[in-house]
Amino acid sequence: MAERTSSTPLVFAHYVLIMQPKDGDYSKDIKLAKQVGIDAFAVNYGGWDVDWTQHEAQLNRFYKTAEQLDFRLFLSIDTTSVKDPSMVINLSNAYASSPAQLTMNGALVLSSFQTDPPAWDWQTDVLDRINSHVLLLPGTLSDDAAALFSNDISGAGPFTWVHPSATAVKEHSTDVALASERDRTGKLWMAGIAPWFFTHLSLDKNWAHAQDDKIFVDRWSSLLTLKPDFIEIVTWNDWSESSYIGPPGRSTPGTSDVYWASATHSAFRAMTKAFIKAFKAGRAYVTVDEADEGVYMFYRRQPAGAVGTSDPLPLPSDAESFKDKVFVVSLLSRPAGITLVS
Repeated sequence: MAERTSSTPLVFAHYVLIMQPKDGDYSKDIKLAKQVGIDAFAVNYGGWDVDWTQHEAQLNRFYKTAEQLDFRLFLSIDTTSVKDPSMVINLSNAYASSPAQLTMNGALVLSSFQTDPPAWDWQTDVLDRINSHVLLLPGTLSDDAAALFSNDISGAGPFTWVHPSATAVKEHSTDVALASERDRTGKLWMAGIAPWFFTHLSLDKNWAHAQDDKIFVDRWSSLLTLKPDFIEIVTWNDWSESSYIGPPGRSTPGTSDVYWASATHSAFRAMTKAFIKAFKAGRAYVTVDEADEGVYMFYRRQPAGAVGTSDPLPLPSDAESFKDKVFVVSLLSRPAGITLVS
């Protein structure tokens, strides 16, 4: 795989490292990602109750597997748990020469996933101390496009995530402003997209997303028009937040009986392949060959307002956005009629 340039439209998937694949074998995830058209995994480094020695060993094994399969990785620092900038420096220096490290124009790619700014200055505490040129795409939940693209803290350009309580209309308006500032400043823009967002595990982890059914297909359609430089799918494997397009896992730290184990999300992966193909071709619409046609449905397994009789938790935040509907997406090579029977 040749080195990328910053003018190449690329698609990444956010890979949560603490969500380990069965037997610690990353090869299946990498092979599936390559089939979909994903160029690299943004490896979320950090998380809750992390054993850092074990975590570093997992990262090393991930890079070794990616090297063997000619795939690319880059670090996405979880700044809610990584508090020491030397950790970022040491990891960046350690993997800068790895054949699996994603680089662009001779610079290693580095990103972050954060709700608030980190406890360090990116330039003086991190970038100046890494022994390589770095293309930094720091994560942000800010919706102030002008500030994001004029502020040096945004590095080469921001990685903007979907705003939790924003409607789809508001999100599109924010994205339009981001695209405009990107064009004005000449910086890069990496946009985030998710197939779904829902978690119902504890009082402090019990929320959904205001955009709900519009968070995936509608947002892909919007981004195809606005053409960010890069798109990061959030996520490949965060099963506990229902945002995964990869195969579901059976467990995650602190859980036992899981609601995602039988929800494959494979249809989201199939749709992702079609959207990625359009994005990389620079098209504002999706076209498919007859062999790749598909009709996909997504829906809830219970009424939107249902509360389990033995469920100690209330409905998630933003549950008022839920709809009792079945959503149908058709990707066809030519016009056709579709009949749904229930």
